[in-house]
Amino acid sequence: MDDQREQDLGELLVSVSARLSRLYGRVLGQLDISLTYRQHRLLRRVSEGHTSMAVLAEIGNLTVPTVSESVEGLVRRGLLDRQVNPQNRRQMVLSLTAEGRRAKEAGDVALEGVNGRLLRAVPDEHRQVLEESLASLYGAATEAFRQPDAIAPAAAGAARPTET
Repeated sequence: MDDQREQDLGELLVSVSARLSRLYGRVLGQLDISLTYRQHRLLRRVSEGHTSMAVLAEIGNLTVPTVSESVEGLVRRGLLDRQVNPQNRRQMVLSLTAEGRRAKEAGDVALEGVNGRLLRAVPDEHRQVLEESLASLYGAATEAFRQPDAIAPAAAGAARPTET
């Protein structure tokens, strides 16, 4: 692939990512129990059994203080419950409240609807390639979070003006 085409593809990837993020945020924000995309992901992950803030931070590629701040907001809104872990009194265990379960489920339904609408734009014969490509991108992005130094020099070098 030539450099210009790769650059154009990279810009399209950034644009699609940003557009989807805004779209999902808008859809979730219009629910009866308004959520941000991050809040919905946290509710979904807690419902899947990820009940520790450290684990939530790890799988979300976030810091524990960032997760703690988001969790605190969900607890204040009555969507999450936080209890001391009986096996380790220094840890908190999270669980969904009934209202949190309703919010998560409403968010799931809303996002399924949006995704269904978006995926109708993809011809059936391209769906497997799309799925494989998105899985590859997700894996590469996850790896980049685990090894930030592996991509930092390229990004830093791109920001520097070239010498003549």
